[in-house]
Amino acid sequence: MTSSRRLVVVYDRGAATVSEIARSLTKVAPLVFVTRENSEHVGPLLPLLRDMGDVVTFRDTPAEVTGPLRATDPGGIVTFSERMLPVTAELAAQLGLSYHSDDTVRFLTDKFCQRQRLRETGTDSVAGQLLTRPEEWPEVLRHVGLPAIVKPVRGEGSRNTYRVDDAEEGRRLVARLLASEPAFVVEEFLQGKPCHSSGESVGDYVSVESIAIRGAVHHIAVTGKFPLVPPFRETGQFWPAALPEKEQQLVRDLAEKAIRALGVTTGITHTEIKLTDTGPRVIEVNGRLGGNINALSLRAAGPDLVELAGRLALGEAVDAPLVAHDRVVFQYSNLAPSFPCRLDSVAGQRQLRSTVGITGYRAWIRPGTQLDGGVSTSELDLIHGEADDHSVMIQLLREVLPHLTFTFTSPVGQVEISAPDLLAKGGARPG
Repeated sequence: MTSSRRLVVVYDRGAATVSEIARSLTKVAPLVFVTRENSEHVGPLLPLLRDMGDVVTFRDTPAEVTGPLRATDPGGIVTFSERMLPVTAELAAQLGLSYHSDDTVRFLTDKFCQRQRLRETGTDSVAGQLLTRPEEWPEVLRHVGLPAIVKPVRGEGSRNTYRVDDAEEGRRLVARLLASEPAFVVEEFLQGKPCHSSGESVGDYVSVESIAIRGAVHHIAVTGKFPLVPPFRETGQFWPAALPEKEQQLVRDLAEKAIRALGVTTGITHTEIKLTDTGPRVIEVNGRLGGNINALSLRAAGPDLVELAGRLALGEAVDAPLVAHDRVVFQYSNLAPSFPCRLDSVAGQRQLRSTVGITGYRAWIRPGTQLDGGVSTSELDLIHGEADDHSVMIQLLREVLPHLTFTFTSPVGQVEISAPDLLAKGGARPG
């Protein structure tokens, strides 16, 4: 432990698990966790959080815990949760701690404001319009055109994100969506291009993992992606990306320009970028660590990004060099079906784990769990592996995924789906 001052961790569901925080941050400083009283995610984890440090909770506003936090003599504040970025910024301002400004948090959490800012600064010109009422759809569509992407102004994990190819279909969709959410962004669809000789086996987008240190932006890695499951559900990622160095540099340059445009001066960012025939384009910038990225970094002999974020928040000097790669390290997840169901059982884990090149397997969902369905990215598991190159990685996944079979009880009865079929069907309703 290198700091006697407390590190405030604003916690909820996010990119760092409780076990990662325990391993990485308890050695950095004494911890104080801030959580919402009514968080369904945090409730069962409170005993674990209390084992690692003090816990303070608020019911309505973060101001409720400013006094107790100030009494702990905090030296820094950090969050790994998208939904807690505004809370973290508010507490940082009240406690006099370094963090994103209010404007920067607004740019990072409001997708429409982010698009506006990127256009105003000349960073990226993707067309986008705000939609708050169904009757605005024709005018919004006139500006954006088809195909288009409809997504919540505030959201994560591809929740309620759809591609629209037909105007009437889109009208019905936004009328349904606006019944449960106040605002959406409608953006032009960016047509991707293959970024590897294997074509459809590799996704047409990447992410850039970066860290801002006193205004200077350092890139840790460009992360390759597997193809999305429709409509926009992520299945996995790998280091290094399957791009030549010249194209990786273009991607890093665009990420840095976007990070600076949004006013990020400190902390870790996760910037998603689409690869198109006309060059890289910004999908979105996230003001926190990317999901499962820290585990990927550690397996690739990269830095512990959770620890690095904590030390940076405390004002310590940190080093964040671009990670050198001597092999391909990857993660792959099977996704829950898009229809409501119950996971009954999983078969084939032993055969998968025993395959050369598979370095780990973790089930996220226990048998007996009810699954809500929908188009959000909901991971059933996480497969870790490594390979000599990208082609070997793709072939390895083709060999091992048929080992896994999932049994669900669905609205039409019990159904057994192999991992490849689950991917091919996109989790569509059986039958």
